[in-house]
Amino acid sequence: MADIKILAGDWEKPYKFIITPFSGKKPTLSVMKGMEMETFNKYHIASIDMVNEETKNSVLAKAGWGAAGAVVLGPLGLLAGVLGGGNKRKTVVSVVLKDGRKALLECDPKTLKKLLSLMY
Repeated sequence: MADIKILAGDWEKPYKFIITPFSGKKPTLSVMKGMEMETFNKYHIASIDMVNEETKNSVLAKAGWGAAGAVVLGPLGLLAGVLGGGNKRKTVVSVVLKDGRKALLECDPKTLKKLLSLMY
C-alpha cells in the first residue's frame, strides 16, 4: 500500500488516503476513516499537481550505509556509503476534486506516478 500523508485540506486525521488497486480495473484514490471509504476515479478528480519535491537526508541511514560500505570495500566504501545512503525523496501534491474538495498530500516518487496515472 502506498504511503500518503495528509498535510492539509478538507480531510485531516484520522482520515487516510490510499491507492486501491482492483484486479482487472484501473486503480482509484480512496479516502478512509475507520471502516468508511469514499473512492475517486478520473471522473471525480479535477486535477493532481505536484507542488514541490525535496530530498531528506537521514543521518542514521547514512551511517548504516557507510558502515556497510566500509566492511565491504574499506575506506572508499565508507565514503560511498555516507555520500549515497539515506536519501529519501518526498513530493507534495495538490489533489482537487470536481466537487471542490481538495487535499495537500505528501508521497514518495513511486506513489506520485500512481497518483498521476489516475488521471488517464
